[in-house]
Amino acid sequence: MFRIGQLAIACPSLTPRHTCVEALDYFSSHPEYEVLPIVSDERPVGLIARHVLLERFSRPFQHELFGNKSCSLFMQDQPLLVDEADSIATVGAVAASDSRRALHDGVIVTSKGKYLGTCTGSTLMQVLADMQVERSRQVLEGIRYASRIQRAFLHTSNEHLAAHLPRHRIFWEPRDLVGGDYYFCRGDQDRVLVAVLDCTGHGVPGALMTMIMSANLEASIAGVDSWDPSALLASINRRARAALGQHQRAQADELAADASDDGMDASLVLIDRRKGRLQFAGARLPVFVSYASHDSWICLPAGRPGVGYADTPDDTEWPSSETPLEEGMRVALATDGLFDQIGEARGIAYGKARFAQSLGAASGAGLQDAFEATLSRYRQWQGSQARRDDATLLMFEV
Repeated sequence: MFRIGQLAIACPSLTPRHTCVEALDYFSSHPEYEVLPIVSDERPVGLIARHVLLERFSRPFQHELFGNKSCSLFMQDQPLLVDEADSIATVGAVAASDSRRALHDGVIVTSKGKYLGTCTGSTLMQVLADMQVERSRQVLEGIRYASRIQRAFLHTSNEHLAAHLPRHRIFWEPRDLVGGDYYFCRGDQDRVLVAVLDCTGHGVPGALMTMIMSANLEASIAGVDSWDPSALLASINRRARAALGQHQRAQADELAADASDDGMDASLVLIDRRKGRLQFAGARLPVFVSYASHDSWICLPAGRPGVGYADTPDDTEWPSSETPLEEGMRVALATDGLFDQIGEARGIAYGKARFAQSLGAASGAGLQDAFEATLSRYRQWQGSQARRDDATLLMFEV
C-alpha cells in the first residue's frame, strides 16, 4: 500500500519568529515550492501558501505595515496534518472533504508528530489519479480474462450444436464484456437438449451466476435420465437454492438481510427423435416454434416462477409443453435482452409479440437469412437507444 510519506518533500521551514520579509525571501529563493511550513520546536504549527503571501504584499504599503512582523500573521494555523504511515488513498479522501483547501495548498507530513515534509495538493491529486487508472486497468484486465473463461465455457455447447443441430445460428452479446446470458447444448444419438439461461445481473456478477447455473444444469442432466425439461428446471431450482443459501431468507431477519436472492430465467427444449416430439419447459422465457408447412410461428408459454430465487419453493413445478417433431421445423429461443429493449422512436419495449412478428416476416427465407432479418428488425427498433441488457438469440432447424 502506498504511504503519504513516500510523497513528502522535506522542504525548508521557518518559525513564527521569522518575519514576513524573510518569508518573501524564502519564496524568492525557492521558486520550486508553493508552500512554506511554519514549525516550532520541530512540530508544524502552520502553512503559508505562496499565492496568499505574494497577493497580500502586492498591495500598497503592505511592506511598511507588515514586513517586519511575524510571518505567522499570514499562515493557515490549522493545516491538514497527516502521518507518514497514512495511506495515500486515506489522505486523499480526507483532503477532498476538508475545508482547509488541502487539495489546493497541500498537506504537512509528520513523523511521530514532528515535521517531516510537505505534499502539494497537485501532487496528491496526480498520484490518486494514477492509482485509479492502474486499479481500473487491473479490473479491466481481469474482466477481459473472465470474458475468455466465459466464452471457453461455451465451447462444449458449440461442439454439440454443430454435431447434433448443424443448421443453427447464435447471437450472444453481453451488454458488458461478460454477462448473465448463457446458452447450452448436450446431445446423443437420439436426444438433443438446448437451453438458454438469463441469470440475475450484468457484468461480473451475472457471469458468475452463469457459471453456477450451468454447473447445476450439468449436474441435473446427470441426475434426470429422461432429460425432461420440467424435471431439469425443478432439479436446478433445488440445487441453486441450496448452493446460494436461499433457504436462509425464511429464517431470522438478521440472516435474511445477508442472504442471496439470485436466480435465473430459462427456456429448455428437448428434441426427442426416438419419440418424434419436441418437449419444452420454461421459466419466464417462452420458446417459438414454426413448422415447415406453415409460415406462422407459435409461442409455447413459460411458467411464471423464476429458478433458484428465495421465493421459489423447492417443490415448484414448471409446466411442460409438447409438439410433434417435423423435419424442417424451426425453433427460436431468446432472452429478455431482446424483448425488453427500448425502441428509439416510441420509447417502449420491443416485446414478445413484435419479436414473434419479426420471426414470421422472415419465415419464407433460409435459416441464415431469417436469422439476420430477425436481428435486423430488432436493431432497427433499438436505433440509438443504449443496450439495456445482455441479449441472446438461438435459432435452429430440426
